[in-house]
Formats: sequence, structure tokens, C-alpha cells
Amino acid sequence: MSEPTSTALLERPDAEQSPRAGITGQLVRFGVIGVGSTLLHLVLFAGFRHAMSDQVANLLALVVCTVLNTAANRRFTFGGARERAWAVQLRSLVLLLITWAATAGALWALHRFDPDASTWVATLTVGSANVAATVVRFVLLRRWFQPDSGAMND
Repeated sequence: MSEPTSTALLERPDAEQSPRAGITGQLVRFGVIGVGSTLLHLVLFAGFRHAMSDQVANLLALVVCTVLNTAANRRFTFGGARERAWAVQLRSLVLLLITWAATAGALWALHRFDPDASTWVATLTVGSANVAATVVRFVLLRRWFQPDSGAMND
């Protein structure tokens, strides 16, 4: 029997064949990807904020991170999808709109209460709203990528 190649170790097996196909494994992988995406979103937002308005900086950072997050979750969390990658990215626009609504609303509220909020406070506000939208993201991604998964247990 041959040894697996280094790329074979990185590839996520089909969900039906994987012992990690249950919700626990998915939550762990989703969490790791989500933390990375959120950190990238916050770094990009803080950087863009110096060159543009908070709302534009948030939207631009969110678009970049949604594309990367969806691709990573499609591959590693949910074992790929039967749809083509571009179709999955098109569906992820719903996720983008949900997260944008949460983060844009939080920024709007922040600027109503503190129009001169620091980058740190604005970034923390965006991060908090992003965390709230994450629950919705997981449920929708799981439903889209594994529509026949049935009950949400291992």
C-alpha cells in the first residue's frame, strides 16, 4: 500500500466517507476558518478605515473575506459542494448581505453615539457584529452544502 501524498493529507474526504462529517467536526473547522476570516476582516477594516469611510472600509473588507471564507468552508468544513465554485460564491452573496447588515448597522449605531470613535472602538464594534452574524452563516452554509444532513448531531 502506498503512502498518502502530502496534498492528499490536506484534502477533505467526501462528507459521506469522513468520520468528521458530524456537526462537532464541522463546528471546529468552521470556528478555525471563522476566526481567521474575522481577524483578516478586522485588519483590513482597520487599514482601509484610514483611506475611506467606515462603511466603505467595512464593505470592502467584508467582500474580500466572504469570498475567502466561503471557499475555505466549502472545501474544508463541508467537504466540497456538488455545485461549481462560482455558484457557491453567488449564493454566498446572501451571507455577505446578512453580515454587512449586521456590521453596517453596528457602525451606524456607534456613530450615532460616538461620531469620533477611535479605530479600536470601531474595529471592536465590527468584530462584535460579525460574531453575531456567524451563527446564521454556519446554519445556512451547512444547509446549502449538506441539504440531506438531517438532524444536527454526530
